Amino acid sequence: MSSLKIIKDETLVQAVGRFLERPEVAAGLAWLHKHLPGMAEVYVAGGALRNIVIATLHGRGPPTRDIDLFIGGLDRDFSLPDLLHDQQAEPTDLKGVRWHPGGADLAFDLCLLPDFLVIDTGKLEPSLESLLASIDFTMNAIVYDDRRQRLVERGCRAAVREQVIDFNCRLIPDKGLIAYRILHLAHKTGFALAAPVFEFVRKRIDLETLTHLKGLLQSKLGKTTAGVIMAEYNRLCHCHTYADYRARERGTSA
Repeated sequence: MSSLKIIKDETLVQAVGRFLERPEVAAGLAWLHKHLPGMAEVYVAGGALRNIVIATLHGRGPPTRDIDLFIGGLDRDFSLPDLLHDQQAEPTDLKGVRWHPGGADLAFDLCLLPDFLVIDTGKLEPSLESLLASIDFTMNAIVYDDRRQRLVERGCRAAVREQVIDFNCRLIPDKGLIAYRILHLAHKTGFALAAPVFEFVRKRIDLETLTHLKGLLQSKLGKTTAGVIMAEYNRLCHCHTYADYRARERGTSA
């Protein structure tokens, strides 16, 4: 189903290894290994790894403030809140739990693999292949399989090398959420939108979605950053074609 590729680039593998060995990261993973059932599959995914790829390929990446962990291999009724009942943790909007091990600043966003929004909505098998195929953008489609100690991707390195935000998964259960992620990632990374993503932003964000998007940006990022991102969105909307947009981007970055 997916073009899963094992990454063997030693520079990148070692960079990920150093990140996972950081005391606050290693301690959190060790706690989970100790308290989860033995059959649990733990996958590190998304932004933390993407930032390492950006730093490795371009010399510098965005800061990492949280780690996305997906947990598979468990009974469907397994409860993350029960597991973390004596820990500093709170539920997230998407059926997961945000955990601060030992009160650390670095947060762990935990989600059971069957509860991942796209896997749940699409009724997909809760597997590593489904996880990689369900991640929103190619730049984020990278996973560390903790049990097998391997790093796998689905186009992440190519997208980061080209500095482009393109869809990895075309199933979009929540337009407001994906619009938020597009604009936030473009702002945070400086990457350009691929043509399908540009068309989505230009044509699929209706008034109701736009109102929801503004509220989401303000609640998650604060009014100042939200204002900057909405100004970037307004400039993008004044580009009538994708060629106009890319020409403007080249002019801005020159």
